[in-house]
Amino acid sequence: MRAAQSPDLTSADLRSSVLRLAVPAVGRTLLQTVVAMVSLMIVGRLGPAGLAAVGLANRLIFVGIAALTGVSVGATALVARYVGARDSANAREVVKQSLILGLGLGVAIAVVGYFLADEALRGMMVFEADPDPTVIRLGASYLRCICLSMALGCWLFMGNAVLQGAGDMKTPLYVMAVVNAVNLALAYPLVFGVGPVPALGVTGAGIAAGVARALGGLIALAVLTRRGGPVRIALDREIRFRRDVALDILRVGVPAAVENFVRQGSQILYSMFIAGLGTLPIAANSVAMSVQSLSFMPGFGFSLAATALVGQNLGAGKERRAEQAGFEALRWSIIFATAMGLLFFFAPGAVVRLYTTDPQVISSASACLRIIALSQPALAAVMVLSGGLRGAGDTRWVMYVTAAGNWGIRLTGAYLLGLVYGYGLVGVWVAMALDQFLRALVVAWRFKSGVWKRIRVGRYAQAPCAVATDGADSCR
Repeated sequence: MRAAQSPDLTSADLRSSVLRLAVPAVGRTLLQTVVAMVSLMIVGRLGPAGLAAVGLANRLIFVGIAALTGVSVGATALVARYVGARDSANAREVVKQSLILGLGLGVAIAVVGYFLADEALRGMMVFEADPDPTVIRLGASYLRCICLSMALGCWLFMGNAVLQGAGDMKTPLYVMAVVNAVNLALAYPLVFGVGPVPALGVTGAGIAAGVARALGGLIALAVLTRRGGPVRIALDREIRFRRDVALDILRVGVPAAVENFVRQGSQILYSMFIAGLGTLPIAANSVAMSVQSLSFMPGFGFSLAATALVGQNLGAGKERRAEQAGFEALRWSIIFATAMGLLFFFAPGAVVRLYTTDPQVISSASACLRIIALSQPALAAVMVLSGGLRGAGDTRWVMYVTAAGNWGIRLTGAYLLGLVYGYGLVGVWVAMALDQFLRALVVAWRFKSGVWKRIRVGRYAQAPCAVATDGADSCR
């Protein structure tokens, strides 16, 4: 039998639980976002070609990260369930298998990215009649640096994922603080040259980001081998591949990876549409996307809180608490998203001018931000409630919604409004806002339906079981 439902949480309890997890996650996202923005500002001083190159390369890098999502999301969901069920042994086994799977994917990304960088950048500009060879050359160099770092950086994603599932949001914050500090410390001297250090331009920005990410992977591995806690492992003991546990991770994670591939695939076509408009629209879009990432901070942080709390409460048999936590995270995220929307609508130029002095880029990027300002609450709903569904293991359904929104609404709308009817970059961003509104309605309906409460994952996938404090399973 399942454990009896605990009474509903009070508003104060909900707020405390959500903020305890979300605030460090928002802080971590803030660090990453600010560093990414500063790095792009540094590159922006090299001109529109540098901005365009980094913007296109980053879009391809996100495809590699999408592959890692298949392991990291599955690991987060399973660790959250096992921690909620007080089953430390299985939680640790998930950590071991996520590190093994992550390493394999990281090495593959490094090899493929290094050898196919030039071809990938040319493909991104296929819709442009006369692609800028400078953008291709700079983008390929940047892409190679980042991809090579994934051989070790993969552990940064895995370490953060399992710690988040265990409800530890502070340690990933500290790890990312070091990673971002290293990135910032290296970026300026490597891009512009200082003393004996030569000016490497866009390549220097790639080296700085790559070194920082590889170092973060080693730090994450060191954190996971410390003693104590439900997800700490010992490297002096045998770590071997466990097919059954790996399959448990992938059953939950593969739909999330496919969802991310679907999203990134649509974003690649989206970027290719924009690339067909010329170098200046590419640069303006890169700046607008970077500024918009400010709005991801609260959404991402509260999404992680929803993932952990939903998974842990379901593991403990507290389904009502899981639902309450998801909606409380949504409430707080919408408050912050609305504030971001006001900034984007009333003062976009003030932020865009930090990146560039080109008046055309400033005007175009500002127009895009005013459009997306209106859909910020919708974006918060998509991020947070999708995070809650992932925590429950409902990753397949989130994948379907993402595919329909990104390919059926965003891409179709971007092609028609941006290219066919001639609205250019503005039309492309209108399509993005429409996608966010419609997906928010569908995801909210799914979460409210409560279907996700009946999904079983991992060791307890076959039948509901009462779990004792020592991890014993009453089904046996």
